[in-house]
Amino acid sequence: MKKDDHNRPNPDALLKTHQRESGGGLKVFLGAAPGVGKTYQMLQAAHELRRQGVDIVVGVAETHGRSETLALCEGLEQLPAKEIEYSGKGFREFDLDAALKRKPDVLVLDELAHRNIPGTRHARRYQDIEELLDQGITVWTAINIQHLESLSDVVAGITGVRMRETVPDSILERARDIVLVDLTPSELLERLRQGKVYVPEQARAAMDGYFSPSNLSALRELAVQAIAERLDADVRENMQSRGIEGPWHIRSRMLVAVDGSGQGETLVRAGRRIADRRKSPWTVVTVDNGRAGADERQRLKKASDLASRLGAEVRTLRGYDVAEEILAFAREQNVTTLILGRSHNRWWHFRKSTSRRLMKQAEAFEVTFIPVPRKQRRRLIEVSGKSPIWSDYAWAVASVGAATAVSMGLQDILPLGNLSLVFLTSVLWVAARTGIRPALLTALLSFLTYNFFFTEPRLTFNMTETDELLTVVFFLIMAVSAGNLAGRLRDQVQMLRASNDLTDAQLRFTRRLASAPDIKSVQNEASETLYTQLKIPLVIVHRNPDNADLEVVAKGGPIQALNEAAYSAIDWAMRNGKPSGAFSDTLSSLPWRFEPIEAVDEVYAVLGLWVDDMAPEYYRGLAIGVYVHQLGLAWFRTQLAANLSASQIAEETERLRSALLSSISHDLRTPLASMIGSASTLKSMSNRLSAEDRESLLDSVLGEGERLDRYIRNLLDMTKLGHGTPKIERDWIALTDILSSALRRTRNLMTKVQIERDVADDLPLLFVHPALIEQALVNVLENAAKFSPDGSTLSIRTHKAGDELVIAISDEGPGIPEDQREQVFDMFFTGGEGDRGPHGSGLGLAICNGMVGAHGGRIRALPGANNRGTSIEIVLPLIESPEQESNAESSE
Repeated sequence: MKKDDHNRPNPDALLKTHQRESGGGLKVFLGAAPGVGKTYQMLQAAHELRRQGVDIVVGVAETHGRSETLALCEGLEQLPAKEIEYSGKGFREFDLDAALKRKPDVLVLDELAHRNIPGTRHARRYQDIEELLDQGITVWTAINIQHLESLSDVVAGITGVRMRETVPDSILERARDIVLVDLTPSELLERLRQGKVYVPEQARAAMDGYFSPSNLSALRELAVQAIAERLDADVRENMQSRGIEGPWHIRSRMLVAVDGSGQGETLVRAGRRIADRRKSPWTVVTVDNGRAGADERQRLKKASDLASRLGAEVRTLRGYDVAEEILAFAREQNVTTLILGRSHNRWWHFRKSTSRRLMKQAEAFEVTFIPVPRKQRRRLIEVSGKSPIWSDYAWAVASVGAATAVSMGLQDILPLGNLSLVFLTSVLWVAARTGIRPALLTALLSFLTYNFFFTEPRLTFNMTETDELLTVVFFLIMAVSAGNLAGRLRDQVQMLRASNDLTDAQLRFTRRLASAPDIKSVQNEASETLYTQLKIPLVIVHRNPDNADLEVVAKGGPIQALNEAAYSAIDWAMRNGKPSGAFSDTLSSLPWRFEPIEAVDEVYAVLGLWVDDMAPEYYRGLAIGVYVHQLGLAWFRTQLAANLSASQIAEETERLRSALLSSISHDLRTPLASMIGSASTLKSMSNRLSAEDRESLLDSVLGEGERLDRYIRNLLDMTKLGHGTPKIERDWIALTDILSSALRRTRNLMTKVQIERDVADDLPLLFVHPALIEQALVNVLENAAKFSPDGSTLSIRTHKAGDELVIAISDEGPGIPEDQREQVFDMFFTGGEGDRGPHGSGLGLAICNGMVGAHGGRIRALPGANNRGTSIEIVLPLIESPEQESNAESSE
């Protein structure tokens, strides 16, 4: 980062400041506990604002029956509450629409965490406030610290009471002003005893429980911390938006910078001790510049894990210059204290150590160096850094030899100064192919070779000409600079390429898991993809829900058998949610590494990786944790989807059961009651009934019996259709024959309507199951006759449309509402109006849909002629009959 950039305004801070200042302003009166006087102080401030001529209105002020608070409401305009009825009771709720219509400059709206009565626009009051702020209205509100969402677990741990009404912290972050309303625990307890907070009975219970002195002190500290954090954030954003360089020593904040030299754990422990003494938040930072070796990465991982366990925020920065990245991050986070270990300069380093550079450039920070014992320092120097790759240095020597040979061939053609470009090219080639150190060696060898072979006197390292001396010196400077820059660029490209390859691999893995529809597919996709990417044999083991035994559910690659020790490690990993096996603290001698697959604090299974003869740093470089995390999320997603599907099936089953019971209660009991009544009348009064009455009763018994028979047939047909596609035994038959049979079966229902038939004589034969199509027509005719007015016309029209036959049965009944025309073909659907009224079971048209669909046809409900009644249209496919084929062949 350039020095001028430090004074440039931060765009994120500018945007956040603009968002907070745009629209209406929010002022929050924050208290540690109920009864500290938030509402009282808010109303006092409202009176002061009103005296200044500001248009301020009270939307809600919760006085809780306190007389002094109630007295402060007088003299302030108050919005009338909205009356809402819920569960048979009346409630008074804040009227949001009235407030938006009144639109005062400032609106007092107490109880930010309030939950609104169902039936209002928003479920929570803070949502009402957000809408008011968006409309440009300034809002004053009050809240206790225990109602903040981020502190709900902390408060529950302190008081033993979990708050049901919480608000997201984002609403507090939006506040323009926060006023801390504070009382000491002794003063608040005295108010409780005097009955100024609760009635005496509630006050005694409160003092014995929630309002204990220790609880109040802890809540008070939380409130003060919240205000301090907000003030710190406000100062940081304000300074950054104005481009003022930090740090600003308002609140102590510490940064511990660790590297892979081996002293990271010592620095982390020292940082924890200092942070505890100062009560300061602290962050442990590492900088990944792509040059760390496997041993260094392993030590960085240990230091980061230790920092996480000790409660630090752990951040990994990426950049080439370690000192610049640390300073930029420290300024951005308003860090006040840097804790460093001493870096060690080697004789081959051309730059100052990181610690020295930080000491020189961090004038505005307090810098603390943690000493390392001299013996330990020697050991760290010995183990730090990458192991040299001798082939890279061999390339350096070879490239200098090649440049020398080329220069000797060109020395009679080119002047001496141009020959240096040949050696400079070799330096750049080595830097791009290997790294910085081999490039620096190439530059040094090129300098010596160029001087020895091409400057006068030749074959010596002496120089007599001044211009040649300058040429050689400038060549050395250019070669070193170019080699350093090219090597740095190569390291950065390699780092980006490795990061990109890892990201692509993880993205492919995530996409494969995202497409898996169930848990079994997730297991198979994970095992196959991981084995393809990692080339490591693996297993996925979970606990059988039936007998709690561990079983392998997926494998990848050639698998070694799991022995008793391996199953013991798997069981431990599942019970504790921590890795076991190789490179861990539990059964580390095993050739397996077991990673728990978990999400939302639940361990679903264990991923086992065969890591025999694998180096620990190589295993950690595979970033297994990311894969395991994604696998856990996919497992959770599919399990959630399976539970949801099972819940939906159970709900649908319950709905069908209820519909079936309701249908049976109507369609079975009604005809049975009529039949029993008619039969009992015939039996008890047979001698006194006329022949006409007996005939009528017998007709009633017969009609209701036929009705019951039709209903039972419908149930049986629906059962058949519900078990896969029914077996269709087709035959060639004329539509007129099927239609005539259907009309004969429904003649008793057609007595009150007039039948109008428009059936063409030249219709082709149908290749269908005659009984099924006849039953479908019977159901449609019964449905049409049931809802047709007396004396109306029921029309049956058929025609051929391409290779399909269309049958339309229309009535003049009340019709089917447009939004129910598709639902009438659902099983047990009985609409409240029209043709699907509460008179039937809702099976008739559902059966028609199944029977017609089994023949490859379709059925739909349309409005009748002139939008009167309903027209049920059945479309059946036409297949060329053998007679038609033979006639066509003979005509040819």
